[in-house]
Amino acid sequence: MSRISRSIGKRIALTLNVVLIIVASSLQTFSAEILWTQYCQHQGTMKLLIHLDVDPLSGAGSEHSPVQLWLRDHDEQSWTLRKSESIDGLTATALFKLENWPRHTEKHFRVTHEQSSSEGIFRAEPQKGSVLKLAGLSCHKDIGWPWTEAIKQLIDHDPDLVFFSGDQIYENDYNSPMYRAQTEDDVPKGMANYLEKFRKFGEAFRELMRDRPTIMITDDHDVFANDLWGRGGVRMNGRRTTGGYPTHPSWVNAAEYTQTANLPDPIHPGPHGDGVRAYYTALDYGGVQFAILEDRKFKSAPSEVIKQLIAPPDFKFPNDRKTDFEIEVVLDPEFDCTKLDREDLHLLGKQQEDFLANWSKKLRQSGQIGAVLSQSPWAHIAMYSPTSADTDSNAWPQSARNRALKAIGNAPIVMLHGDVHLGTLLRHGVDEFEDGPVSYSLPSFSSRASRKWEPIDAGENREPGSPDHTGRFLDRFGNRMTVYGAGNGLNGYGIILFDTKDRTVELQFHPMNEDRKPIQKSVSGWPYQIQF
Repeated sequence: MSRISRSIGKRIALTLNVVLIIVASSLQTFSAEILWTQYCQHQGTMKLLIHLDVDPLSGAGSEHSPVQLWLRDHDEQSWTLRKSESIDGLTATALFKLENWPRHTEKHFRVTHEQSSSEGIFRAEPQKGSVLKLAGLSCHKDIGWPWTEAIKQLIDHDPDLVFFSGDQIYENDYNSPMYRAQTEDDVPKGMANYLEKFRKFGEAFRELMRDRPTIMITDDHDVFANDLWGRGGVRMNGRRTTGGYPTHPSWVNAAEYTQTANLPDPIHPGPHGDGVRAYYTALDYGGVQFAILEDRKFKSAPSEVIKQLIAPPDFKFPNDRKTDFEIEVVLDPEFDCTKLDREDLHLLGKQQEDFLANWSKKLRQSGQIGAVLSQSPWAHIAMYSPTSADTDSNAWPQSARNRALKAIGNAPIVMLHGDVHLGTLLRHGVDEFEDGPVSYSLPSFSSRASRKWEPIDAGENREPGSPDHTGRFLDRFGNRMTVYGAGNGLNGYGIILFDTKDRTVELQFHPMNEDRKPIQKSVSGWPYQIQF
């Protein structure tokens, strides 16, 4: 063979090798790492949400191989493949929905994707007549992350169920400046930015979520809003006090999906407004009925009743102020905030009010006990000052707040919330003091405990020896509330015990110090027990 022939032959072989490499590369799928799992089971339907390190900017999830779910009953048994599901590239998740689930049987699960795997336990649902232990958490700023000691203590409590009440992330935490997706084309970049924060949250709490069901709801910071009056899911058009979401609806839906997709199917998913979907729903677990609400998405905006800042004459903000209250906080101590109410304003919206009324009726008929879970307490108890009145509080709009409480009626429930960075314990009143349910606003887990309950006058009808900030009050919006406790200046979390046999609920406050580490300290008002 000539030198020229040998040279041509080498070039052809090299070209073929390059082509084969390119073809092989195009057939390969991206191997994503499984980061954490969260699940929830309702009346025999199990939903398992898998979080992976997929980059939303890399394109659609079809280029990824499926995630596989394997099950077995105990450690000695071989794994059995149950199901495969595709990855959604935008949310970097895969969702498994398993019908006819044996709800009172424990099963081990393993999820795999290429070389990555993660294992956990689907807990057996507690039988009716047992005590259901719920851990309640709220407001997770990056201070003290990854909160190792506190989460270990939470795991040591061995709760049956975990409730994250909102603000799982804050917009600019973890050295990741916020990027708000304004257009459809912005959404993948917006999700990549969001996931930088949410993956830090998942990294911290993955061991807690691995072996027990999780309820997670979103609040304003989770959807990159600094206070939120959703007005039924519309886009914001102007300043935040005009209401609506500051980001594209597709981004809102994707972000909320990452936190709520494992919940039971939504009651009225929508889309609502300009395309935002809803996730509010009901959960039946361990003999306890839960109504999982959204009290931001449908709430009216303050600009509907306030046209300019309500403040004392000649009032001026200090030059070094960090918060722009715009018009949402009434600063004039003499102003009658009952004038800000209107019958046509919304808190939950008509459909959600009807759902709550039907849920409450069925709960009473069932003979079970329950809980209403929402973002923020329905009273103005967390204050910037003793005389300010914040329309971000669910004490406003008053008529809508009262309709929602009347929808609950005399159902045997406790209300659990977050948002306000302050642990509070109170009983609502509508027509009379104490004719509504008990409300526990969970303390901030790691965000600054920045608000306080420090009323000017002592409460009426206080228990002997109780602090002056307890007793009966009219809040700044004129709503009746009877306060039992306030954890001013304390971080922490809640443990709630539902005794489904004796029909009692015990509310506990577990405090943490400024380093976000557990401390042994009693908090006046807790533990508190309710007998139905």
